[in-house]
Amino acid sequence: MKKAKYISLMLAVVFTFSAVCSIALPIEKAFAAAIVQAPQNVQVPALAYDENSITLVWEKPAVYDNVVNYNIYMDGKLVGTAYDNKTSPAKPYMDKFYADSSNQDAQKITMHNYTAKDLKPNTTYRFTVRAIDKDGNESPPSKVVTQVTTEVPKAFNIVDYGAVGDSTTSNTKAIQAAIDACTTGGKVVVPPGVFKTGAIWLKSNMTLEISKDATLLATENADEYVYGNLPYIYSTDTRFYSLINAHTFDFGSMSNIRIVGEGTIDGNGWKQIGVDKDEPSLPIYASPLNAAGQSDLKEVLNIGITAKTTVERAVGMGMTMKAVYPRRPSLVNFRGVNNVYFSGITVINPANHTLMNANCNNVTINGVIFKTYDCNNGDGIEFSHGSGLIVFNNFFDTGDDGMNFAAGQGAVGNKEQPTQNAWIFNNYFRHGHGAIVTGSHTAAWIQNILAEDNIMNGVDVGLRCKTNGPTGGGARNIVFRDNALKNIQLQGFIFTSAYSDPNAVMEFEPAVEPGRFKDIKVQNCTVDGTGKASIEVAGNANGYHENINFENVRFLHVKSALLDYMKNSSFKNVVFDNTEEPWKITNSTGLSFDKKTTQNSASVDAESAPVWPAASSMTAGEIGETSVVVSWSGAIDNVAVAKYNILANDIVVATVVGSEVSEKVTGFAPGETYKLKVEAIDATGNVTTTGPSVIVTTMGIKSTEPPIVSTDSDSVKLANIGTTWVNLTWNPATSQYGIKQYVVYVNDIQVAVLDSKVKSYNIGGLTANEKYTFKVKAVDVSGNETVYSVQPEGTTKPLYDLGAPKWAAKSNITANVTSTSVTLSWPAATDDKAVIGYRVYKDGNAISLSGESMNTANTVYTVNNTTFAVNGLSPNTKYTFKIEAGDAMGRWTGTGPSITVTTSK
Repeated sequence: MKKAKYISLMLAVVFTFSAVCSIALPIEKAFAAAIVQAPQNVQVPALAYDENSITLVWEKPAVYDNVVNYNIYMDGKLVGTAYDNKTSPAKPYMDKFYADSSNQDAQKITMHNYTAKDLKPNTTYRFTVRAIDKDGNESPPSKVVTQVTTEVPKAFNIVDYGAVGDSTTSNTKAIQAAIDACTTGGKVVVPPGVFKTGAIWLKSNMTLEISKDATLLATENADEYVYGNLPYIYSTDTRFYSLINAHTFDFGSMSNIRIVGEGTIDGNGWKQIGVDKDEPSLPIYASPLNAAGQSDLKEVLNIGITAKTTVERAVGMGMTMKAVYPRRPSLVNFRGVNNVYFSGITVINPANHTLMNANCNNVTINGVIFKTYDCNNGDGIEFSHGSGLIVFNNFFDTGDDGMNFAAGQGAVGNKEQPTQNAWIFNNYFRHGHGAIVTGSHTAAWIQNILAEDNIMNGVDVGLRCKTNGPTGGGARNIVFRDNALKNIQLQGFIFTSAYSDPNAVMEFEPAVEPGRFKDIKVQNCTVDGTGKASIEVAGNANGYHENINFENVRFLHVKSALLDYMKNSSFKNVVFDNTEEPWKITNSTGLSFDKKTTQNSASVDAESAPVWPAASSMTAGEIGETSVVVSWSGAIDNVAVAKYNILANDIVVATVVGSEVSEKVTGFAPGETYKLKVEAIDATGNVTTTGPSVIVTTMGIKSTEPPIVSTDSDSVKLANIGTTWVNLTWNPATSQYGIKQYVVYVNDIQVAVLDSKVKSYNIGGLTANEKYTFKVKAVDVSGNETVYSVQPEGTTKPLYDLGAPKWAAKSNITANVTSTSVTLSWPAATDDKAVIGYRVYKDGNAISLSGESMNTANTVYTVNNTTFAVNGLSPNTKYTFKIEAGDAMGRWTGTGPSITVTTSK
């Protein structure tokens, strides 16, 4: 966990010092070197070293506008510069980008990583880094970083275990045998050739090396993928496990896994339909989506390969065609692993997602080539519910988002660990729905993200933040700086709480608080060309996006910025070239634009809310039983007051458009007292909160007639039932003078009081597999009440499996030892459903009585009770035994009791 905490500290420094000074100081060149600051936090990312190489990354100095390169010293000797980067597949694309004269004004990025190669095994090396300014002056050295290369690992070549690289033979068992045989610190080697395989399962403390000219090819045989994978523990969206898996439900019980090499991992998901006209090395795969973005399942069966066969297998399980589509296997799926490293490989054509990392900490992705365009759902990297991610030197040409962060969905997801502490730099993004993306799953919050020094050329969106109300949570504390964006197909930046996925099938209890985005800084970027809005903010009345600040951003050849429901945000030195109407602003408040920012009437209006003069007042006249005429003194705005809202008891009951300062307000009830208030709003949405008010009591006698409610059999009904929640709907009630509110009850206990406009409610926090009675009461403005006679009953769904079994504290194994056998006994584990069996490991190898392979998803076990005799042992020999428990979902404990014994002589 130290790496994750370190990244968190790094991000805190970035947020504190991200304002960059660019003042020209009259200092002699002889003293110029003194003002070049040293790089900060030089480090070796998690597992970014082996027997002959060490990779360094570092943060830029707090003041870095004069820095153009970095010198790297190893054991006191200069060994290279950051721009001397031979290991980055992104670097050639970056060089080509800046060599294009049309990009001469694009934001310049700096490289801040370096790989030292040709080192000696098991040897200590000391590194420092110095920043270089444009005049060639060096900074003082950074702090020293010391790293020891590994010993030469023991290699386990899959060919030695029966694998055949003919692109046809199924090698699943042979590759798994090599993995199972791999010793601690060893590596499993895929040599040159095309090796077809189904799902394989990695383990702790190993490397999977895909050699140059080697391909690991996903089989189209759907039977070779285990079914039962869930995106989240609480999901209902079950999927096939991936081609390559490292999976545990005891998060952190697996660690130190590397996938490296110069070869290819091919998901074999879709038929290839061509190559990119500008880059023939980039394939284009068939997409099954129609114009509405929905999957055409008949087309899936026509153009899919592994996508086709796994969908067909899911259909054979009895699912509907819509339900089967998300079940496809992804390329790589890690869950619950601490310390992960991907480097050098090329990943292509996944049937679903590409590199998925859930509940993992300290993940490093360096120099990976993503060729997944236009595979549906072919995201490059997904990171969820983990802490500590470093992504650099990668090339993205993806069929969905490039770098995507997720944090679960709904009320249950909101209780999980946040997705946090990530650093994305020195990458090249080509195709992709979004380059840097937070959402759409945001429940537990996505936070502390730094994305800097990247080029995004041709993606749909540069920074894409997407969520919706039921999902909840959001993203916060994001810095997006020093990035060059060009040829953006849709928005340069989008922050929306109206995202929906037409192919989603997952059910979840809706969050109480709607999803939103806040505390985001976009700084020192250029955007050249957008197909849609340069900046789009799409909140709603239930949730503003706020504290989103743009500074030193230049837009060229872009569409207008569309800001709706944005609050307390700023724009400093934000310049639009060739855009006639840069700002279109509605329903927003607290926005500021400095003098260096390109402005128009909308931005001027947005800067200031209307104000009420000191002597402002509101009066009431012509008071009747159901109406009142109100008048008020006008408010003042820097442009103009667009309208006035009249509130009764803090609820808007009338809107007056224009400069009128009186209105006959209707809809009151006789004999009632109201506090009437007026507030002014300008055209961009700034609204006052201190408007004048008056107390009024209407004429007549208070009504005693109760509301009229529908008695139809479906006047109150359960529209949807989940495991811990239901959606209750009802027909509207009527009353002579209006309905004030509805009150919802569960088993006669009040759970909600709702506005009269609401006709449905998600009731959460229920118990799974339990019967409930629901009722609704209508209350009118005079306080009269009527309870709907229809009171539906419903039973929540049974609880899904919540994870692996658990061991009681201090669970121990007892052993009865002879010269050739050991009889083991242990206490039973517990599970939220039931423990189906136990796996017994001897010296790290599982004992399978049936001969079937055991992985972290199937249900193969050694014994189904709590005692087991191991026979055929050697006398006077030490053995270590471990026990794991599993349930019917194939969820196994990564930890468990163990014992070391020595057989008698």
